[in-house]
Amino acid sequence: MVRTKPGKRDRIIAMPESGTQVEVLKKSKNGWSRVRLANKKEGWMLTRYLTPGPPSKMVVAKLSTEYEVLKQRVTSLIEENTLLKAEQNDLREALAEQTRGAGALRKSYQELESSSSDVLSLKASHKKASEDLAKRTKRLAELEEKIKGLEKNQNIRWFMGGAAVLLIGLLIGFMARRSKRRSSLL
Repeated sequence: MVRTKPGKRDRIIAMPESGTQVEVLKKSKNGWSRVRLANKKEGWMLTRYLTPGPPSKMVVAKLSTEYEVLKQRVTSLIEENTLLKAEQNDLREALAEQTRGAGALRKSYQELESSSSDVLSLKASHKKASEDLAKRTKRLAELEEKIKGLEKNQNIRWFMGGAAVLLIGLLIGFMARRSKRRSSLL
């Protein structure tokens, strides 16, 4: 109890609960201390009720609460640890499987790589053959055009030759006929 003066018979001005913080302003030799409360009231309290820290009961209650919280936390951490260990084992098995798969893929890749050197040379040969074929196809088209032109010219020559032979034959025949008529007139 906070009193107006240092004495058990003096008037009580406040009754702070246990654990309430107070500011000690002065200590007297007769076992009383002058204190200031949080609401700025000042008065006297018995020094034996003042402690430099929280009261033991409050410390014990606080520690008990913290202990229970920590106990629950430990339980949850143990459960989590068990789950994590199971997950770790699953991950190890998955890693081992992936490692085996990677080995098989590596072997397959090496086989592909060794056979791909043949593919690359075949590809180069194919490219060269394709270019050669394209050139020859172009040359063939040019020659076919030339042949068509020559055939056309040859047909024209034959036609012209035949026409010339026909004309010459007609002229010879016409002249030969004329010459025979003249001789009969003579």
